[in-house]
Amino acid sequence: MKTITRFCQHMPGRFRLLAITLAALTLAACGNGEPPETISASGGYEVWALDQGTHIAYIYDSGLQEVGRIDLGSYGAEVPHMIEFSSDHRYAVVANVASGNIAIIRTSDRAVIDVIETGPRTHMASFSHDDTRILVDVIGDADTRRDGKLVEIRADLDNETFEIERELVIADDPMFQENEDKFEDTAAICHYMNADHSHAYVTLGPDLDNGGLLVVNTEDLTIEKLWGPDELRVNCGTMLTPDGRHMLVNGGGDEVGIWYAIDTETLEVVHEASSEGIDAHGVRNLPNGEEIWMVNRGTSDGIVIDAETLEVIDEIPDTGMTPDILDFSPDSRFAFITLRGPNPVSMPHMAKGETPGFSVIDVESRTLIGLVMPDEDNEDSDFHGIGVRVMED
Repeated sequence: MKTITRFCQHMPGRFRLLAITLAALTLAACGNGEPPETISASGGYEVWALDQGTHIAYIYDSGLQEVGRIDLGSYGAEVPHMIEFSSDHRYAVVANVASGNIAIIRTSDRAVIDVIETGPRTHMASFSHDDTRILVDVIGDADTRRDGKLVEIRADLDNETFEIERELVIADDPMFQENEDKFEDTAAICHYMNADHSHAYVTLGPDLDNGGLLVVNTEDLTIEKLWGPDELRVNCGTMLTPDGRHMLVNGGGDEVGIWYAIDTETLEVVHEASSEGIDAHGVRNLPNGEEIWMVNRGTSDGIVIDAETLEVIDEIPDTGMTPDILDFSPDSRFAFITLRGPNPVSMPHMAKGETPGFSVIDVESRTLIGLVMPDEDNEDSDFHGIGVRVMED
């Protein structure tokens, strides 16, 4: 199946429809009079994008030619929601909401080497920084109150063995029980670890009223500090700043976009700001360590945060319609942002879009330069997770 890509023209919102050929993909700059930028197919990275509506992981080379796809549904991994790579990018872990499991993929040959049951509505999973374990966020059964949990999987990548080692049922934790009146639910959404992976910052949700934040000590898998949704309006993204000093967490809904910075030494909230849009969602560091990007799903825009000062220094006026998760080329030249479909399988009211796939943004100019939509005519197509795999030289 050929991939369909749209390219910006001078008029906002107008696109010219072209097909990718076997040559390197040229993306025209939008309305700035500059020569076209070319994304070379010889670059050392791939873009892995998840269509959670069709259960397919699409893989593109750095020229944005489709070079592979994985039918995760055929392995019993349904609604693939989030993807993260090991530190050396040899393995990927995909969290699957509908099937309640994670799929582990060897990236060199794109083989699904294990599928592990982790619990109803498994939402996100990632490797620890040393790749020795995988931490999984589980929302829980929709009909069971407060059964959200974290699952820790011991990972031996050299031998490709993976085994559930521990679980934290959030409602059973002593600190949570002391503060349970602050929370409506315990659905674990996303997490990120601090620099020495001694603590995981876990957002709750998915609705903002059911949100809040947990700081989990990964040594004994217990909650060390927490904030209820009235204290921190958090239900989505987490990202450690490049210097390791602060954890950014955000929250969004149909009337709000907000984010906070927490000092990773003192566990104190040291910064609070608006995302300058509606429904703050995906957040990611630029590989060069200079900026942090955050997108607003409800207003299809985003902000650029200075990684050192934590001040908003610029805007991303057009991310493509209904942005969700983002990642960057390793040279920090391009951002890739997933866009939702017309029949979203998660958060249907806020997440309804028209261009399922992912957008390509020129980082320097903050300009939308293209859309990649491999299954544009399929009304079930609905992209969510995305990750850039850095390849060996």
